[in-house]
Amino acid sequence: MRKYIFTLFLLTVMLFNINGQNEVAFNTVPVVNGKVVFEQFILTDANLNADDAYAKLQKWVRDKFRGSQSVSGIRFDDKGHLITVSAKTSVNESTTMNYRLDISVTGAGCMIVVRDITYQTNSDNTSFFPKMLTAEQTITDQAVNSGNDKQFKDNVRSATLSFLNDVYAEINTLYQ
Repeated sequence: MRKYIFTLFLLTVMLFNINGQNEVAFNTVPVVNGKVVFEQFILTDANLNADDAYAKLQKWVRDKFRGSQSVSGIRFDDKGHLITVSAKTSVNESTTMNYRLDISVTGAGCMIVVRDITYQTNSDNTSFFPKMLTAEQTITDQAVNSGNDKQFKDNVRSATLSFLNDVYAEINTLYQ
């Protein structure tokens, strides 16, 4: 009897652990061929075909990004079921993140890729012109652990991961 109770307890704990990790897709900064590239795959409902999944994604992109001054471009490739959004977002009071969000839909799911991340900052307040930094210079493990502006880099990294997890959660909700 104790074995059954222990097994049931263990399975319950594992279920909560898996459920709790569902919304955190990005907790590290991956570097691919020297570039920061965030990738995550979301499984879609088995009853949902690729055209319907793409239509849901199109509506979400239009609702979220269209008409926003922070968006520099949205491209819909209806034949390839691919959407590309080039936009920016504020990560703190003195730093803006520019990024490219590519989302493609297949029969099995949706692939999210965030790349071409740069930061425009005036964190030192000594220059009239903002400073441009790449993600590779700012949020990678190597970048955070080197240099004298560790606090700034840590904050930008945390804000970036938080933003990306919010985007992931919104897209994931479309297919739940």
